[in-house]
Amino acid sequence: MSRRRVLYLAILLCSLLALWAVPSFAQFTANIQGVVQDPTGAGVAKAQIELLNVATGERKSANSDASGNYRFVSLAPGSYKVTAAATGFSKTEASVTVLTEQNVNLPISLRVGSASESVVVSTEAPIVDTADSRTELTLDNKGVAQLPIVGRNLVTLVTMAPGVSGLGTSTSGSPASGVDNFSTEEQVDASANGQGQNNNQYVIDGLDVTSGIRQGVLNLTPQPESIQETSVQVNTFSVEHSRAAGLQTIFTTKSGTDAFHGAASDWFNYQGMFANQHFVSSKDSPYKPFHSNNMDFAIGGPIIPHRNSFFYFAIEPLRSSASAGGLVTFASPDFISFAQANYPSTVGTGILAKYVPSGVGSVTVQQTAADVFGTACGTTAGKNGVPCTLAMINQGSFGATQIRNGTQYFARIDQALHK
Repeated sequence: MSRRRVLYLAILLCSLLALWAVPSFAQFTANIQGVVQDPTGAGVAKAQIELLNVATGERKSANSDASGNYRFVSLAPGSYKVTAAATGFSKTEASVTVLTEQNVNLPISLRVGSASESVVVSTEAPIVDTADSRTELTLDNKGVAQLPIVGRNLVTLVTMAPGVSGLGTSTSGSPASGVDNFSTEEQVDASANGQGQNNNQYVIDGLDVTSGIRQGVLNLTPQPESIQETSVQVNTFSVEHSRAAGLQTIFTTKSGTDAFHGAASDWFNYQGMFANQHFVSSKDSPYKPFHSNNMDFAIGGPIIPHRNSFFYFAIEPLRSSASAGGLVTFASPDFISFAQANYPSTVGTGILAKYVPSGVGSVTVQQTAADVFGTACGTTAGKNGVPCTLAMINQGSFGATQIRNGTQYFARIDQALHK
């Protein structure tokens, strides 16, 4: 192999590693910080702090500074155990739950004792988090399962956040917008801070999925089974996401753990499940037929057990249909027969004979030749040769089936790299 090819492969490999490494740090933005103190309240320098992710088993370590401060950054949401140890003090362990985009303040008090002794501290979420001044709402995918949400769309719940008003997802405003998870342009009616929906931002694992053409519109709506948590913020945004002046919605996707886990569901509905409503339907005039199968399948677990190597895969198929129809106006068969008999070789006659509607019922005559031509119709001298009683334009009703099918896939692989 030539030196030039070796150099090319080396540059390519370094580029791929760089592209892989950069998102891995930007993917999570939660933090745990605090101060390690002795019984008098003084900071303990050079205390050994270890952080354990309970679900994945991944560990991180750090030392407190001269004032006893410590900080772990870029953490995924979940449950953690923090252990602190220092010479002349008992080892102290505390448990804490971290949410998406949250900055948790966790002070640790050490007791005088030997290293063989340990103290376990049970922590609860404080009523007021002094390390976090955001106004925000954290959602998980259970909200979609527990609330009657049309289309199982997690985004529509952003209006539940404090300081946010609106109707949620909408089928209007963007040509491809819908209320499910299969739209290429998801219009969201939500406002915060006196700003309209054009000033909203949506981020999935550090990737901005807000449209660059239609501001405030999503180009990707994640399926619920792929999302671990969603953070909806209306103030004090993180510096890495500075596009939003209204609300900022941060989605964190699920990761595999050291144990296999999965889920399967089918959200099915059809017209027979809905009660009649006044002015909408009745026993004599029921709903038009429709049905929807919105399914979810997911599985995750270790690729290599106990090696901080995980996978997660989810798929959401949608199979739905609804009756669609209405009135259609078309050329009367009597007029087409007249045109074929009297003007067989004209372009107009050919078009009328070729494009004939089918499946039309309740046909009525809308206009005759007398309605179209007035006094010019007739077969006598000086007239246009079209019988005044000839039906020219008919109107009828038709039925059709509107199909909306889609499939969304999600796959994620995590590998922790240690120095």
